[in-house]
Amino acid sequence: MATYDPTKNIPTKKKLTNEEIKDYIDLTPEAEDDNEISQLEAGLAGVASGILKIPEGFVSLGAELMDATGISQNAAAQVEQFFDTLNPFEEIAEQKAAGKIVEALIQIGVPAGIGAKIASKLATKALQARKAGTYVNLKGKNVRKGMKQVYKLNDKARVARFGAAVVGGAAGEVFVGDAEKIGTFGDAFQIGPTQLDTEESVDPEEDAARKLLNRAKFGADSLLYFPFVYGATKTVGKVAKFGKDLAFSSSKINKKVDQIAGVVRPTSTKPEAMFLAKNQENARKASDANFAMEQVKRIDNEVGKMFPGVKTLFNKGLREDYQKQQAEFYKDLKTLMFEGDMSKKLGNTTIAKKLQKKMTNGGLNAESRKIVFDSIYNSRQKFVNLIETIKEGSTAAVTLPKDVKKLSGLMGDRLKIMLGGTYKIFQNPYVDALTGYKPSDQSINNVKKILKRHGLKHGRELSDDELSYRVNEILNSAIKFTSKTQLPSFKMTDLTIGAKTPSVRKNFVQILSKKNKNGDPATEIIGKGSKAFRELFGEVDDARESIYSGVGLLSNLARRSQFIDDVLEANDKALETGTRRLFYADKNEAIKQLGAGGLNKIVSLDETLEGMFKNGVLVNRLKGLHTTQEIADSFEAVNKLSNFFIREGKVGNAYKYIFLYPKAGAQIAKTVLSPTTHIRNFLSASAFSVANGTLFTNPALVARAINKARKSVQLGVRSPEAMAEYRELLELGVVNTQTKMGDYQALLKDIELNPDGGFSTNAFKRMLQRLSRATKPAIDLYTAEDDVYKIYNFWVEKERLGEAYLKAGIKKNDQQLKEEAANIVRNTVPNYAYVSDIVKGLRSTPFGNFASFPTAIMNSAVGIGSRIMKEITHSKPTTGPNYTPMVFEKGKGLVKNDNPLFGIGMKRLVGSAAAFGSIGVGIGAGFKSVLGTTDDQEAALERWVAPYEVGDKKFISYEEDENGKRTYYYQNWSNNNAYDYLEQPFRTMLRSVQEGIETNDQLINGFIKGISDAFSRSIEPFTSESIAPEAIIDIIVRGGVTDTGKKLYTEETPIPDRVRIIMEHLLETQVPFSKSQLSRIYYAARGLPDPRGEIYNLEKELPGLLGWRLIKIDPVKGLNFKITELDKSSRNGIREFTGGDTRLLSSPSTAKEVVRQFFIANRSLFNSQQKMYLDLKAANKFDVDDSELAAVFEDRGISKREYGALFGGDFRPYTPSENIVEKFARKADEFREANPAYKDPFQEALPTIIEMIQEFSGADLSESWNFKPSDFGIEEVDEEIQFKDPTLGSLPEQPMPSNQVIQTPQLQGMGNMNQGLTPIENALLSDEEKQIRLRNRGMA
Repeated sequence: MATYDPTKNIPTKKKLTNEEIKDYIDLTPEAEDDNEISQLEAGLAGVASGILKIPEGFVSLGAELMDATGISQNAAAQVEQFFDTLNPFEEIAEQKAAGKIVEALIQIGVPAGIGAKIASKLATKALQARKAGTYVNLKGKNVRKGMKQVYKLNDKARVARFGAAVVGGAAGEVFVGDAEKIGTFGDAFQIGPTQLDTEESVDPEEDAARKLLNRAKFGADSLLYFPFVYGATKTVGKVAKFGKDLAFSSSKINKKVDQIAGVVRPTSTKPEAMFLAKNQENARKASDANFAMEQVKRIDNEVGKMFPGVKTLFNKGLREDYQKQQAEFYKDLKTLMFEGDMSKKLGNTTIAKKLQKKMTNGGLNAESRKIVFDSIYNSRQKFVNLIETIKEGSTAAVTLPKDVKKLSGLMGDRLKIMLGGTYKIFQNPYVDALTGYKPSDQSINNVKKILKRHGLKHGRELSDDELSYRVNEILNSAIKFTSKTQLPSFKMTDLTIGAKTPSVRKNFVQILSKKNKNGDPATEIIGKGSKAFRELFGEVDDARESIYSGVGLLSNLARRSQFIDDVLEANDKALETGTRRLFYADKNEAIKQLGAGGLNKIVSLDETLEGMFKNGVLVNRLKGLHTTQEIADSFEAVNKLSNFFIREGKVGNAYKYIFLYPKAGAQIAKTVLSPTTHIRNFLSASAFSVANGTLFTNPALVARAINKARKSVQLGVRSPEAMAEYRELLELGVVNTQTKMGDYQALLKDIELNPDGGFSTNAFKRMLQRLSRATKPAIDLYTAEDDVYKIYNFWVEKERLGEAYLKAGIKKNDQQLKEEAANIVRNTVPNYAYVSDIVKGLRSTPFGNFASFPTAIMNSAVGIGSRIMKEITHSKPTTGPNYTPMVFEKGKGLVKNDNPLFGIGMKRLVGSAAAFGSIGVGIGAGFKSVLGTTDDQEAALERWVAPYEVGDKKFISYEEDENGKRTYYYQNWSNNNAYDYLEQPFRTMLRSVQEGIETNDQLINGFIKGISDAFSRSIEPFTSESIAPEAIIDIIVRGGVTDTGKKLYTEETPIPDRVRIIMEHLLETQVPFSKSQLSRIYYAARGLPDPRGEIYNLEKELPGLLGWRLIKIDPVKGLNFKITELDKSSRNGIREFTGGDTRLLSSPSTAKEVVRQFFIANRSLFNSQQKMYLDLKAANKFDVDDSELAAVFEDRGISKREYGALFGGDFRPYTPSENIVEKFARKADEFREANPAYKDPFQEALPTIIEMIQEFSGADLSESWNFKPSDFGIEEVDEEIQFKDPTLGSLPEQPMPSNQVIQTPQLQGMGNMNQGLTPIENALLSDEEKQIRLRNRGMA
């Protein structure tokens, strides 16, 4: 390795040449092996080496036993030499992480598995024998008692078999020969009895005994982790095997397993039948909404031709006249829509003729006029169809005749209000006289007259000010339709003298209704009063609004009715098949079947679903049934996590203000408003087709599917046929399930206007509504980019299923093929509907950025795997695998796999392998092959990228100037890889193990670090702060400091500047595009340097819009950040000794604590320096000279001695300063006042500290930390060491460092200077260095 001589000086220059620095750092390059081993090659070599090491483990155990007992003296070494010659794969395998892991797993798994199997079988046989001896006659009188004993013994058998398997597995691991290379958990955490002794002994007998003891420790180590592995395996097995039955288990453990599984399971804790029925209800409602949108847009497009540019006319009078004419036209359309028998075609009525004339005069041709009339007729038909659907699910309790001529079929004239009643106040909420919706003076005066009469009726004469107050009160509190009357309601102060409640909620009917002859309240709204209130709220007489609101209202009722039908049908099927039902009429039977021994609460649906049926439209067909609370809750789409965070009242409103509104704004800004994100969204979604193998099919089929997708994807209003086709796909659950948009749309619903209105949310609400409307086209485009691949996959799946079934002679009709194809797409392509409720609920927290996406990716991967197995599994029992092209069928022998979908399954298997990793690996291999870049450079790059890019898949390229100097760049593949979330944990694991290989560390250390890092990256999308909330937390919680430690401002920052910085920091989260990206493109296009002097190339920046930006690898520039990190981590390491939680200098301490903390501080410091050393070595991989890096250290004012040691790979341990020594002495004097026997702990520990410094100095930074507390007479860092508490008197005799160190004269007078130097300086510095130190102090 490079050597470092502190006595030599480097010339003081900003940039050092290699020749100038050569005296200080040995720059002789090490010979590089051109034959680089890939992870795949190493993995294959690991298989071969691991197999060969199994017999080596057995043989070497015998040899070690012979050496340990004195039978031989060198048998173990001879065995090792023999197998080294026999095993040529070991050297190859251990160069890469994949090879080393595979080699270790085979070594551990095979012997441990054999041991566990043998032990488990022996235990089973013993228990069977015992059981057989226990029972002679099961038909005797004690059968019941005997059976209880059987169950008891079975439980004992499970425990015994488990225990035997653990012990057997541990015994098997004794035969692992590479125990010291692999390591134990004791080694990883440096604690516990299973730490291995790696110090070799020159005595063969002693060394053999050490190895044998290490084998025993290695085997015993498995006793710690095997139960957890076993438990995890069993848990996964339970979820897979029992699934839906776990929710009804009387076992608390099983119940908890079910709840944990529900966090990630698509169905959450709902039964599958409820989950599917709810998804179907939502899909049907989405189809209805799409229908309404189509009709309205078709009308809008044609009417727009009659009034072109109405909003942009400069002549105010003409513009207002056009607007009035347009409003009248839409009002007439609404009248036509509700005229006559809605189930019949439109007649040539007076209003129809009037509209025909207006359209003709407005310049619309016959085709345009037909489109308008067809849209009105289609809407009428939709109303009738939805009413019929409601009727089918109802009984005689509600009369729904087909003849709705007078619109009395549902609830009299109330149906007209329900379908046509829309109000301006809900489109632009009223805030005050100057803000939001403004009612006309006439409508205000009309309502005042009503209120005045109402007051006189209750004995109060209201003044004009009081009447104005009450009108404002009504406007401020107005909310949309109530569940009972489907009419707007509002709050008003009760005028009744002595009223119990100060205010009451009213609606039109309650205030202004008449009674029927029988005395019952009339349900229709009549009279001048009702008109006055409708005018006050701004009733909209517009066919478009009536279509939207009418379809929406009836769709909710009709689709809920169908939902009830679906769950009752599922219940009936369960009854027929004898399986567990969802509902039971008999509560006792419900308790028996669903109660889970008291773990599930049984409820009556009459009580829990009362609100669903109280308006009288839907009849309760669930009346008298009982089920669990969880099943009852699943009737409504209620997210408990969202409800927990979003609450009523001031606190809830403040939470929305501070976190959720900014979160919604940031999400929309950084997704649908970002062109780069659109491009990435479209390109990355292609992986869903690759993963399902739908691209690997007949080219003619591919072309047909592409054409289908092109025609029906929603980019504006398409042909009526295409729109109908899209709605069919909506009902099948194929489209409009984009996960990120699902999160965003659900968040918008979460932050709807408070039902009680008020100023608290209106301002943000209006802003968000406007933003939502303005971004609707971008949202539609974002969804379409996802839909196009789902539609394509659907048609490919349908056609290839049809071909496969036809070839096999299996009959399937078109609808069956569609449903199966839709089921495949729903389960194998990311789908928001298949994300668990808990993950969806994260949208309402300050955490998680589109957390549903990674969850949907995982679910789709599981779905692909499940589908593959379904498609390639042979139908009959086999001997051996049942998923190969040829299988050994029992009773027949070798036969062809009879699965008709086998070919589809193999294409899906190849596609998923490509999408889940092979494509990225292949592209990376191509870069390396063409450009000559290496795996070592890939590993080195990880040390020089931004923290958020560590672990991403990256491709390296370079440019070479005329002098042969290379400038390296990288591109981030992970940004465009939808399935990167699945690959990343494996890359992280391999990277951590590879780092351990580079420093000759034990495998276990890298393995545990890899698991920890992989887990952290995996949960990051769910636990990290969201974009906007993070910025808010930076200001409010962290006091102007980001989560990376960057200070936005200080206490000295002027208030105006601080305000500006805060506003910029917050607003940056709401700005579309990336500020830095736009800045780079701007400066590159202008050919100018940015404010920091950086020069950008447009050719390298523009690909960034596609997610393929070429980013320069610049270690020289990045070194400043690395030095800052080193300074920070070094200070933190030293604080382990001088401060922090140890409080060595703030409270009485012992020599034990001083030594312990000194060891910990230096271990931390070693890790910091090693990280920098490895960073510098990584920089060399990109043709960066050490002289360039050294100049950066010089610029930072870091001494040559300090950075020279880093270049040389020599550790410089922490040496306590004179100030620290004196502090210990002063504190000892203070504590001695309370306890005269107290001794300076630093003085007690100094001999060991000096020995540590001597041992640590120059430790090789290219190796792992190889020191242990026991090296210095300390058994364990966390256990009692040899020092006695100094407050109890003098220490007994004990082993200390060498006599030379102990007898140094500098130890006298620990807290005082001896000839101007501290005791440590006297002990460690050379004579020359002592003179320099004294001259610096003016003492020589």
